[in-house]
Formats: sequence, structure tokens, C-alpha cells
Amino acid sequence: MNIHLYPVSFKKYSLILLSFFLFAIVIELGMEFYFEKLYGDLTRVGYFTERDFGWRSPQQVIPPELFKDYPLAEADILVIGDSFSTPRAWQTRLVVDGLKVATMHWNELGKSVIANHEPLPDNLGEALRAAGFKGRYLVIESIERYFQFRMETLSKEHNPIVKHDIGIDAAPFAKRERISLSKLNGANWGLKALSNSIKLSLMSNKYLKSHIVEAIKFDGCQLFSNRLCGYVLFVDEDFKKETFNSINNVLAANKNLQAVGIQPIWVIIPDKASIYLGYGEHNQHPYQNIWQQFAQYPELVAPDLGTIFTEKSRTIKDFYMPDDPHLSTNAYLYFGDFMSKELHKLQANQPNPFQ
Repeated sequence: MNIHLYPVSFKKYSLILLSFFLFAIVIELGMEFYFEKLYGDLTRVGYFTERDFGWRSPQQVIPPELFKDYPLAEADILVIGDSFSTPRAWQTRLVVDGLKVATMHWNELGKSVIANHEPLPDNLGEALRAAGFKGRYLVIESIERYFQFRMETLSKEHNPIVKHDIGIDAAPFAKRERISLSKLNGANWGLKALSNSIKLSLMSNKYLKSHIVEAIKFDGCQLFSNRLCGYVLFVDEDFKKETFNSINNVLAANKNLQAVGIQPIWVIIPDKASIYLGYGEHNQHPYQNIWQQFAQYPELVAPDLGTIFTEKSRTIKDFYMPDDPHLSTNAYLYFGDFMSKELHKLQANQPNPFQ
């Protein structure tokens, strides 16, 4: 039997191709609708869905006009910090209390060694005065997992400190939107996220690692508002931090700052894993409790945020966001109120109010 093959017409070929692309677009839009718009860093880089890990608890609204950033020469307080401070959410509570706050990122201190790991200049006090800072108080903020690197070497190689203007950041979301077709997650992301959702539903293991994010089994339904609250997402750097052993460098920096009339306040933000899993749990290196070590030196002004945040995370739902390694808006505002209260104690010449 002879089979005759006829060439496909250009019109028919175009319709087949168009149908294929339309089908792919429908699938992608359907996945976007199901998975929801991405909000969290951990869901985005770890390929986990907002449907499973997106927060659902109501968050407070911060008026945009409170996101102020003053020049160094006008500031009462300077904050040097990382992504927990540069959005200036917690500083809005200081602004409400009439304080003028300037905020800088670590990489504005001068020589940047590795992104997010910039060391402290060895003459920070003199450098800040030369840059124009006339205020009395300096908040040195760092996430726990980066603090050892930032303190292990007081950098003698740095450029003059130049503060850059920080544009007004969009206020944190008070609620999550159901869908945004203008910002698709992407089909490749969706397929990986779908695979992870299936694995989490079937697996009996205690954790699933995806890229640089770990989903760890945890009885978190009283602490988090996301649907899949039997797992908590963590960035794997929480478990790779070096043992803190640079207290002498902290003391040297503290002395250098006090010599020029600047009172440093050391604010170490606990890793998400430290708060929900416990100090040093699953850590690759021996764990040193930074806050307990600071407490041994009366000259260091530093709140024990390890203890404070652990307590508050049990009463404020989504204290750390379930889809992100950062604090929720409600937690930032609690932290801002705490810092404002303690700063006013310092201004009233109360000795070390944090201890």
C-alpha cells in the first residue's frame, strides 16, 4: 500500500505553531494563578510556592512619609546595617519619636571585600567624624550569620566614607495580592516549584533542600500563617556560619568610637534558624552565642535579641516571614518600638539600658 505524504501548507503550519504557543501561554498563566505572585526571597530562589509558604496574617501599614533618611550632618543617630535596616522599616518608629536617623549599608564604609560581608574600618570613629557625622549614637546592625566575617578583620584598607542618598522605598505590603499577570514567575520556575510541592507532599524526610533554601519539618502552625506550616523555609547560610571569636575586635571598635564621642549600640539580628530551631541547631561549626559573650563586657551596649526575638516569635505570628529570611512588618515595628524606648533611656544617661 502506497502512503502519500503531502507537505503541510504554510497556513496550516502557522496555525499549529500559534496553537502551540497559545497553549504554552495558557499553561504559564494557569501556573501563575495557582502559585500566586512571588513575594519572599526564600520562595523565589528556592522554588517554593507562595500558595504553600506565603504569609496570610494581617500586617500593619507604615505611612510612606515616615521612611525618612537624614544627611550625616543632621542626624542624631546613624544606623550602619544590612538588608534588615536599609529598607528603614524599624527606623520609622524612631522618626515618630522625633529622632533624626541616617542609614547606611555596610558597603558604604569603603573597601568592599565580598558582597554583604564588608569588614569594619579600624578607625571608624575618625572616619565618621570626617564624613560629617555630628551625632552621639551609632547603631551597628548585622545579621548573625555575617557578623563574624565583618568583625574578624578590622580593615586598614578603605576609602573615605561617603553616604549616598537612599531613595524612598515602597512601604511593606500590608496584604498579599492573589495574582499579578504583569509579573510572571516564569514556566521554568513554576515547573521546579511544582516538583518541590509534590516532593513535600510525598516525602517522609525531615527536610528538603532546593538551591540555597532548606524546607525543614517543624510544628509551626501556631507560629506561622502559611498553608504548609508543617515546614519552615531557611536559607542554608544559617547553618554555615563561622564560630564567633572576634570579641577583641568588637572591643577595639567600641573603644575607637567612644574616643570621638560616639556611643555604639551593637544590634545583632538572630538568624531565622536560631529563633525557630534553637541556637546552633544543624550548624556546621561549633556555635558561640554572640549575645551571651557581649553581656560579659559592661562597656558594650547591646540588646540580647536572641532571647527577645525567641520570646516574641511565640506571641507574634509570622515574626519572621514564612517565605523570607527577614522580619515581618509587625516584627519590624515591634523592634523599632523597642529600640526607640532604649535609645531614650540612653539619652537620659541611664547606664546600659539593654542589660
